[in-house]
Amino acid sequence: MSTRPNIVRNILNSDRTRLCLILLCLLLLISVANRFYITLDMTRASRHTLLAESVDSISLLQQSLNAEVFISPLDQQRSAIGTLLSKYQRYKSNFTIAFTDPALDPQRMRDLNIEPGGEIILTYAGRTQRIREVSEQAVSTALQRLARDRTPTASFVVGHGERLIDGDSNADLSVFAAQLEESGIRVTTIDLTDTRRIDSNALLVIASPIQRYLPGESMLLLDFISRGGNLIWFTEPFADDGLKALEYELGINRLPGVVVDLAAQKLQVDRPDFAVANHYSKHLATQSFSAVTLFPQATGLDLQANREWRAAALVQAGKQAWTETSALSGQLAYGDDAREKAGPFPLVLALQRPQSGKTQKVIVAGDGDFIADAWIMNGGNRDLGNRLFNWVADDDTLIGINRPELRDSQLHLTRFATLALAAIALLLMPGLFVAGAGRVWYQRRHG
Repeated sequence: MSTRPNIVRNILNSDRTRLCLILLCLLLLISVANRFYITLDMTRASRHTLLAESVDSISLLQQSLNAEVFISPLDQQRSAIGTLLSKYQRYKSNFTIAFTDPALDPQRMRDLNIEPGGEIILTYAGRTQRIREVSEQAVSTALQRLARDRTPTASFVVGHGERLIDGDSNADLSVFAAQLEESGIRVTTIDLTDTRRIDSNALLVIASPIQRYLPGESMLLLDFISRGGNLIWFTEPFADDGLKALEYELGINRLPGVVVDLAAQKLQVDRPDFAVANHYSKHLATQSFSAVTLFPQATGLDLQANREWRAAALVQAGKQAWTETSALSGQLAYGDDAREKAGPFPLVLALQRPQSGKTQKVIVAGDGDFIADAWIMNGGNRDLGNRLFNWVADDDTLIGINRPELRDSQLHLTRFATLALAAIALLLMPGLFVAGAGRVWYQRRHG
C-alpha cells in the first residue's frame, strides 16, 4: 500500500521535476503581474506622479478621450510621450492612445498640417486640441481647453491707460492673459471709441484705467450692463476714471484712500499700502479656497442701499486694515480722517442678478495689481484670478483648477549656500589647479 506514495515522492524529489515546478510558478507570477500591478513613485518630489491639477483636469472629461501621436518609431521622444500619456490613463479608463508613423501616410499628414517634429492630437466630444510640447503642463492645459464646450471671449478695454495684455512692464497682465489663453479663454482688446455697441455675450474687462472715460464711452458701458453683459472691473485707489455712473448702476461705493494693513508686516512687506487677505465668503467662486492673497495698493469697497444685485464679498480685508486717506509717511494710524473706514470690508465683490433670461455676473475688485506680472505668483493670487474669470465666464467646473507647475523647476539656495558655491567655483577650484600646476613645474625644474 505504500508503493504509490513512494513513487510520487521520488518524482517530486527529482531535479528535473523541481525545475519544472519552479518555472511553472514563475510563469504564474508573470501572468498575475501582467494583470495586477502597483506603481510606486519613490522620488522625493514625486516626479513620476501626476500633479493634483493634472488629475483634476483629466477628471473633468467624462466621455471617452482619444490621443493620436504622430511621431516616427525611431524618434527618441516616442518613449517619453508614451510614459507621460500612460500616467493619465491610470485615472481615466476610457482614454485610448494610438501611435502613427507620419512616413506611412504623407497625404494625411499634409491634410492635418502635422508639424515635422510630430504632434499629439487629443479628441473629445467632437473637439480637438493639438500638443507640440512634451510636458505635463501642455497636456493638462489642453485637457482644460477640451473641457470647455465653448470658447468664451474676454475683451479688455483699451485707450485709457489700462493694463496691457501684451505689455512687458510689471504692471501689465501679459502672464495672466497667456494663462487664460492656455486654459481656453480667448483674450482680445476692445476700443470703445470704435465700437457702437458692445456684444452682450462677451466678457468685458476694465483693467485699472488711469484716464477718464468719455461720456459716450460711459453710456456704452451702461447699455452693456442693462442688456445683461458680464463684467470684470479692476479699479485702483484715487482713480479718476469717470465711471461714477457705472459705480451707481452696480450699487457699489469705492471708499476713499488706500488700504493699509498691519497684518502685511508679518509677511515682511516693507510698504504700508499692501493688504493681506485670507477671509473669503462661502461662494462658488471661492469654494475650498484658503490661500493667502496679496493686494498691493488696493481700494476698499462698500455696497449702496436699495440694490437690485445679489452681492457677496468674495475677499475681505482683515481687522487690522483700514482705508488711509492721508499721505503714506510717518507713523500711520486709523482715525485721522472721518472718511477712513476700519476693516473688515470687501476688497473683491461678486454681483449677480437675473437679466435678459440669464444670470448676469459682475466682479468688482479694488485692485488689479494682484494679477499683474509682478505679483501674480505671490500666494494664491493666480488661483484667485482664475477663479474670478471662470465664474464670470460660467465655467463652474473649471473653478479651482489651475495650470500645473513643474516640480523642482527652481533651485532655491540660502545666502550661505550661495557664498559657499561661489567660493568653491571662484577660489577653491582655481586654487587647486594652480597648486597642481606649481607642483608639476617644481618637480620638473628640480627633479
